[in-house]
Amino acid sequence: MKEYEIVYVLRPDLTDEERTKKVERIHSLITDNGGQVDKVDDWGKRVLAYEIQHYPEAYYGLTLFQLPPQGVNKMSERLNIDEEILRYQIVATDK
Repeated sequence: MKEYEIVYVLRPDLTDEERTKKVERIHSLITDNGGQVDKVDDWGKRVLAYEIQHYPEAYYGLTLFQLPPQGVNKMSERLNIDEEILRYQIVATDK
């Protein structure tokens, strides 16, 4: 398995409960594709450098995880159709 990190930007109008469920959904995509979550860091609400879908601010989060390489494409396909995730980026962190 390779090591990755994902930074995600969620809509600011989500309630705390909805935001928690969305983060859990991201983590379940990792585990459902044979990976494991190593570390989760909630960065909180921040002002965006530019508006995304008319939102001037959003919730940021970071998750470090391990996943087989073929699982990243499956995960990306699911994240691309989620309207509550404004942006995300998955980066391999193997040294």
